[in-house]
Amino acid sequence: MRRALIIFLLVPALVASAAEINLPVGPCGSAPPAKPQRRKAGESFPPLPLPATPLRRTEKKRPPAPPALVAKIQFGGIKQIERDGKKIRYYDWNKDPGDIAVLLNLARQQLGINYTYKQGPLSVFEPDPARYPVFYFTGSDDFQLTETEVLRLRKFLQNGGTIWGDTCFGDPDFFQAFTREMSRVLPDRKWRRLGPRHPLFHCRYDLDEVTYTRDVPDAKGNSGPPVVTGLDLGDRTAVLLSRYDLSCGWDGHIREGALSVRPEDARRLGINLIVYTLGVWELARYQSTAKMYTEEGESPKGDFLFLQARLDGDWDTEPNAIANLLKAVATQSSAEVAFQRYPVDPGSDELLEYPFLYMTGRHDFVLTERQVQGLRRFLSEGGFLLASPSCGRAEFDAAFRREIARVLPNHPLEKLPDGHPVYHMLENVQQVHYADYVYSTGGENDPPALSLEGIQLGGVTAVVYSPYGLGGGWRGLDHPFGRDIAHEDALKLGVNIVLYAMTH
Repeated sequence: MRRALIIFLLVPALVASAAEINLPVGPCGSAPPAKPQRRKAGESFPPLPLPATPLRRTEKKRPPAPPALVAKIQFGGIKQIERDGKKIRYYDWNKDPGDIAVLLNLARQQLGINYTYKQGPLSVFEPDPARYPVFYFTGSDDFQLTETEVLRLRKFLQNGGTIWGDTCFGDPDFFQAFTREMSRVLPDRKWRRLGPRHPLFHCRYDLDEVTYTRDVPDAKGNSGPPVVTGLDLGDRTAVLLSRYDLSCGWDGHIREGALSVRPEDARRLGINLIVYTLGVWELARYQSTAKMYTEEGESPKGDFLFLQARLDGDWDTEPNAIANLLKAVATQSSAEVAFQRYPVDPGSDELLEYPFLYMTGRHDFVLTERQVQGLRRFLSEGGFLLASPSCGRAEFDAAFRREIARVLPNHPLEKLPDGHPVYHMLENVQQVHYADYVYSTGGENDPPALSLEGIQLGGVTAVVYSPYGLGGGWRGLDHPFGRDIAHEDALKLGVNIVLYAMTH
């Protein structure tokens, strides 16, 4: 079993400057591979008044161009340094001109996929992930986005795109700038360091530890866990930033004095970046379209309103999934359901006006004392709480168990018996299936047939908790890296649980 996941909050302010840690400046690396020259026998003929050149029988047709995976973003002006008495002009965003070309060539060899890349200013790329799934930023220096660029990047992410950031040479100036500017793009999201069980570190290669080209502040010496921070959007990490240089390693060289991941590990992490991005692409596109069953501004109608706990910075991971669940409840039963998800602070007096609350998230969280008291009162007065970690994330699981023990200290979570009504209210659920990822992560080849837990208050189950993700299954599309109950069984359980809450 892999060690428990620990989430570190990112502290973006770095004390040391590039000069203080003696980082190199200027360009490095090789030029991108030249495009292959295709000589045709027909090229020796004089031009014809036709839009074609004659082909010999032995000539092969040019294969179609592969699709683009990465748009390498150009920003900033021309830089200049003097080296060995010569003036060298370069762009900070393109210090390693061959980085993406080499990485995609490795992906072609190792994964059997064929992609290319484009490069240019952000303005030339439409915010359409179907054309360019990844926008890639790399550099050493400070930079700033215009307001138009911020809006463009926000739309790109909301449409399902992914942004990669690489801190060339490990320079804190770029790291701070990228962190600051992406916080403008997604101002309601928190930067977090990705923990050791994040799928990025295991989706192709297991990277619990990498080797650096020199001692780095985040490791004991020159080896330690990879340092990648991110911003989550829905059920995925949509912005990924490597604290230490990967681009030099992708290009296959070591820049003396730089804070870099060694080439062999940088390339493994680069392949993982590609696998993770492609793995969540379909999910990201699905989540980019919000499903609504009521008009904006319309007052909720029906006997049941789906309240969701608004947790600090991480609660809105599965909006479309909830819409699917509510639709299933309405179509499969006679219940009058308000097709609306309504966020509420667990400590608000407003919570007492409704009987049902759902809680989910991906990360650790801590309830305020006011929220603890509010939830205790809500449950003691007949309220019902359903909770489940998004993607079955271990850190939310640990946090929920800790916090619900604060709310109800004398009522521990216990496994619900197989005959409990939540398994038989409408659908007769005797065993559940799990998403493929559950069986592939090790140590879970035989997950439980039924896994729901609960807390009884006054002879009634007031809390139902699933340690495996439920919301991911409600969307009807399994998360490629989710420890979830498979979508058909998750939807059956969700309908049963809602009906139980309505009738008890």
